Amino acid sequence: MNESSITIRRVKNPDGSNDISVSGDINYQTHFREAFLSLDNMPPLHDITERETSGESAGKSATVALLSSLIGIIRKSNKMNGRIVTEQERNIKFPLTDLVHIRRFSQIVGIEIDERKFRNVREFRECFGRLIRDKIVK
Repeated sequence: MNESSITIRRVKNPDGSNDISVSGDINYQTHFREAFLSLDNMPPLHDITERETSGESAGKSATVALLSSLIGIIRKSNKMNGRIVTEQERNIKFPLTDLVHIRRFSQIVGIEIDERKFRNVREFRECFGRLIRDKIVK
C-alpha cells in the first residue's frame, strides 16, 4: 500500500482569528503537522456551487480556487508550530487511536484478533499478515 493524504482544518476562534492545521499522512499514519494562526477569513465552502465542481477545466475548479486562496492566507499567517511525527510518538498513540478500528474490523470480517499480541502498528501488520497467509493456505 502506498497512499498519502493532506488534511487541512480551520477552527474559528472567539476573537475572530483562525487556527489552521495541516497534516500529511502516509499509509494512514501522520508524517507531519503544522499549525498557523491567521486573522484573514477563510473562503466559505457553502459558496461553492455545481458550476465550479462540474466543469471540465482543472484550472477553474473549486479545489484550485480554494487552495490558491488558502495558500495566500497561510503565507500571511503566523506559523505556530510544525514538526515531523516520529514512529515512537505514533506507537504511544496506537492503543488509543488504532485499537478501536482494529476491533471493529475484526468484528466485520469475522476474524478474532488478540490485540494483546502487539504494541504498535508494525507488530499488528505482522500479526495480520500471518493471519491472512494462514487463511489463504488453508
